Amino acid sequence: MVSNSDPDSVHSANLRYRPPHDVLLKPFRRGTVTVAGDTMHAMYPFLGQGGSAGLEDAIVLTRCLVETFHQTGGGQKDVKGIEMALDEYVKQRRMRLVWLTLQIYLTGLLFETSSLIGKFVCRILLAMLFRDPNGHHKYDSGGL
Repeated sequence: MVSNSDPDSVHSANLRYRPPHDVLLKPFRRGTVTVAGDTMHAMYPFLGQGGSAGLEDAIVLTRCLVETFHQTGGGQKDVKGIEMALDEYVKQRRMRLVWLTLQIYLTGLLFETSSLIGKFVCRILLAMLFRDPNGHHKYDSGGL
């Protein structure tokens, strides 16, 4: 199949990792458009949380939209209500994703660095900041 493929039809894109400070400081909404899933938080696979975080996004986004529409009585064309819901979604997700990307970043450094001092610093930071090393998968995104 590969040898029969047209090389001009193959497209590739580099995965863009978002460091924790990028997740903390960048806007994720413009008007009635927001980002979610890997677009919001591309992650290295060290903790296996990329797909889970995307599912969490879907739950939180749905809940924010429904709650805002119930509060405002808005419909599909209620732009202000949609913007309010998206702001709430970003607010609820931001710190969860900052901590998750920080843990993934430090874990990646631990694997990638060959320096014993670097490994020691990464281990100390992980132990201090993430007392429960498995806490990342105990997150409850709430119900719908």
